[in-house]
Amino acid sequence: MLPFNIACGFCKQCERGLTNYCLTMQPEPALAGAAYGFADMGPYQGGQAELLRVPYGDFNALRLGEDAAERQTDYVMLADIFPTGYHATEMANVKPGDQTIVFGAGPVGLMAAYSAVLRGAGRVWVADHQPDRLRKAEEIGAIPINTAEHDPAEVVKEATLGLGADNGCECVGYQAHDPQGHEDASLTLNGLIDSVRFTGDIGVVGVFLPQDPGGEEAQGELEAQGKVPIDFGMMWFKGQRMGTGQAPVKRYNRALRDLIAGEKAKPSFIVSHELSLDEAPTAYEHFDARDQGWTKVVLHPNGHSNGHKR
Repeated sequence: MLPFNIACGFCKQCERGLTNYCLTMQPEPALAGAAYGFADMGPYQGGQAELLRVPYGDFNALRLGEDAAERQTDYVMLADIFPTGYHATEMANVKPGDQTIVFGAGPVGLMAAYSAVLRGAGRVWVADHQPDRLRKAEEIGAIPINTAEHDPAEVVKEATLGLGADNGCECVGYQAHDPQGHEDASLTLNGLIDSVRFTGDIGVVGVFLPQDPGGEEAQGELEAQGKVPIDFGMMWFKGQRMGTGQAPVKRYNRALRDLIAGEKAKPSFIVSHELSLDEAPTAYEHFDARDQGWTKVVLHPNGHSNGHKR
C-alpha cells in the first residue's frame, strides 16, 4: 500500500515524521511536499492507473498481510482518506469522552468522524447538506446535522449547555458552499470557530490553496489570491488552536492497517461503487455533482467492475 504523498525518508522533514512536507521530492526549493497528481507538489502523475512509478519504494510502501486481497476495499483507504481523516482528529486533539464536530460528510469528513469514534469521542456531530452522506454518518454512530435546516453551532451549543464542542474538524476546503450553492471559503472555518468552545482545538484537512484564479468569479478577488476572511478576532478571543495541512500518511497508516487487520476498523463502509478504470471519468462526474448515493468509488485497474457496492 502506498501513501498519496511521496517522501524520501532521509530529509529533515521526513526524519521528523513530516513525510507530507518532504524536501527531497519537491523540485521547487521554496516549497515542500510531493504527491501523486497534486498541483504544485512535483511533476508526478496521478495514482489512478494500471502501473505507477514509485520513488523510494522501500521507504514509502507499507506491507499488507495475507488478507490483503480479501479486504482490499478497506486497505485501499490507507492511501489517503483514512489517514487524512485521522490526521484531522489528531490536530483537533480528540480524546476519549470528547464532543467533536466535523464539517463535511464527504469521504474525508466521514473518515474524520469515524476516526473520532475510534478514538473514543463521547459524541460526534457531522454537518453537511447532502442527505445520503449524512445517513452514512449516522451509520457509524455520529449525529447528523443537515445545514439546510439547522445552524450547526446552535445545535452543538444547545447540546452542551452553551459551551460548544471540545474540538472540531474541517473536511471541506476552499470550495465550501451553502445549501443554495453559493461558494464561500470561510463558511466552514467560521462555523467551527463558532461551534468549538473556548480553548478548543480545530484540525483543518480540507484543501485551501495559495491562489485560486478560477475562484474570482465564484467568490471574489480575495479567494483568487488564496485569502479567506475568517473570524480571527473571535478565534483569538476564545483561545482556540488550529492545525492545518495535508496528512503525513506514513505517521498513521501502519497503526490504522493493524486496526483493519484486527477487525477493529472497517473504513470500506464508505464505498458505494466499485468500477473499472475505464469508468473513472463517469464516476468523477457523478461524484463531483454529488449525485445521490455516490459517496466513494473504488477503481480496479484490472478491469473489475460491479457498478455498485459489494
